[in-house]
Amino acid sequence: MPEADDRSPNGALDDLGCPLSKLRSSRQIAGDYVTFYRKASDSGAIARVETPATNRGFLIGLSATGGHRRSILTGKTATVHHFGENSVYIRDFAEPYKADLRGPFDFIVLEVSNAALMRMSDRDGVSNDADLSRGVHEADRVLAGLLGALFSQGWQPNERSALFVDQLSVAIGVHLLQKYGCRKTMAADRRYGLSSRRVATVVEMIDSKLNGDFAVDDLASACNLSSAVFLRAFRDTTGKTPHQWLTKRRIERSRGLLLNSNLSLGEIARSCGFADQSHFTRVFARETGAPPGAWRRNQRF
Repeated sequence: MPEADDRSPNGALDDLGCPLSKLRSSRQIAGDYVTFYRKASDSGAIARVETPATNRGFLIGLSATGGHRRSILTGKTATVHHFGENSVYIRDFAEPYKADLRGPFDFIVLEVSNAALMRMSDRDGVSNDADLSRGVHEADRVLAGLLGALFSQGWQPNERSALFVDQLSVAIGVHLLQKYGCRKTMAADRRYGLSSRRVATVVEMIDSKLNGDFAVDDLASACNLSSAVFLRAFRDTTGKTPHQWLTKRRIERSRGLLLNSNLSLGEIARSCGFADQSHFTRVFARETGAPPGAWRRNQRF
């Protein structure tokens, strides 16, 4: 999935009220459930950030580094918060926000609409209550790990499939509701399962679009399940997430083409849903222990 750089000329503000001229980097990844941002600044003082109340849902920020602090103003009262590495803040866009930012920062920020939270918590999922506990929270290493996978340096922007971003968004949403939801959620250790017929249906859908350009909702709907429950059920049944299964099928198909065709590596990459030959080579080598060209030569001779 493409990644956008939303920096603009001096004087402009980003969607979160921060002066774009003060940002060292501003990256965005838009998913079906969540919009992700990576915002970093080397400035010692951003000055005031202010946004009016809207119906955009919730904003969740994770501090990738420590040392940042901000004074959040509520009426005539200011509360100072110090951010350590992996600390989390949650705010509701329905509440006006005003804060003075001090010190460099590197935040991964999630914007989640109320409708998306409800979808991630529907019927058999966690809880039908999509409210989150506002404020600044202690370090959350689980959330840091999930977000680190999305913004990993190993990813090229065009290599994140819609399925990967969608799947990760649901996993993050479930984690947020379990950890910061205002009501109890389902037991994390509860197990689910899919029938062989439903697994076959999902596998057929994945095989039909090896580029990963489909949503978790599409797979979940075919199984008559909510997205949160489907992801857990698929993993419990197959031992893999849908994206891991997609990677497995890409590798299986590419092996067949390497052995039984004279297609070039670039042609095989495109046929098997990889972003390009570089992406194909990197994933194939990681999964098999050898790059595709060398693997083909070893198998043929």
